[in-house]
Amino acid sequence: MVLNIKRSSSLEGTAVDIKTTDILKPFIHQVGGHTPLSALPHGHLLKPCDEREIYFYQNMPEALREVAPRCCSTLQGSSVNLLPTCCDVCELEQVEEVVIPESMEGSPILNKRKLSKNFIVISDMTYGFRSPCVLDLKLGTRQHGDRATRAKAAIQIEKCRNTTSATLGIRLCGMQSIDLDSGELIKINKYEGRAMDESALNAAIRSFFSGSPIAALEVRRRVAEIRQVLAKSEGVRLFGASLLIVIERCPSKSQRTVARVCVVDFANATFPGYLDDNSHEGVDGGSLMGLDTLERFLSS
Repeated sequence: MVLNIKRSSSLEGTAVDIKTTDILKPFIHQVGGHTPLSALPHGHLLKPCDEREIYFYQNMPEALREVAPRCCSTLQGSSVNLLPTCCDVCELEQVEEVVIPESMEGSPILNKRKLSKNFIVISDMTYGFRSPCVLDLKLGTRQHGDRATRAKAAIQIEKCRNTTSATLGIRLCGMQSIDLDSGELIKINKYEGRAMDESALNAAIRSFFSGSPIAALEVRRRVAEIRQVLAKSEGVRLFGASLLIVIERCPSKSQRTVARVCVVDFANATFPGYLDDNSHEGVDGGSLMGLDTLERFLSS
């Protein structure tokens, strides 16, 4: 699926056919992140991003591809680049254009400050789930990247210092779950997550998996796999990345996949030889701490 994104300065004279209108829809299962995602057909998401994240997906070490969502293509202005990791659908099916009027208020892919010129098309981890529950855990003890301004770095350092990021290597950024008894939607936002201590965070994570023991086991297995990859990734730093967990609350008898876990959000992440970033020795201890904390919570 190749997207050619075009922009119009006004709504007048903008030709948006029904097919295009159907494509760009807000992603209703997003619980964290600064930029709003849009749902695309066939289990894909359109994410506004900066050039760093595009470069990261284009050049990330092969081992990291095992822990990240599949990225099918990158879009920079009118330039579309299909990645070697793209799925068959993206190779064969092409969407000619998506028109995004700059004055369209409430458009799901409008950045809070300006219209993004860069996008990635990534896999939707909730695709195929009937009742997906989503947990976004900020990973590691440091969130700011090597190129952050002093002011930005200071804000992020303070945020980590005053939350479970510093002591546990994870912080709850967002959660959306379903109460099995009432069927009601349970939501926790990033501000509530920042206020949590270890006990509250443990309770929230355990409640997320309540009534889903098979999904919890699958998540533990996947977390162990991710830890194994990161433990061998010398010089990699996942600054600002999140561990995204999706489980099926009400699986059918024939459903094989009941949980998915990936590392997402690589705008501040780095690896050896990545642009002109600083060199980092050893592995990402902060991210490993967070994975160990999650394993401890799930096994208790």
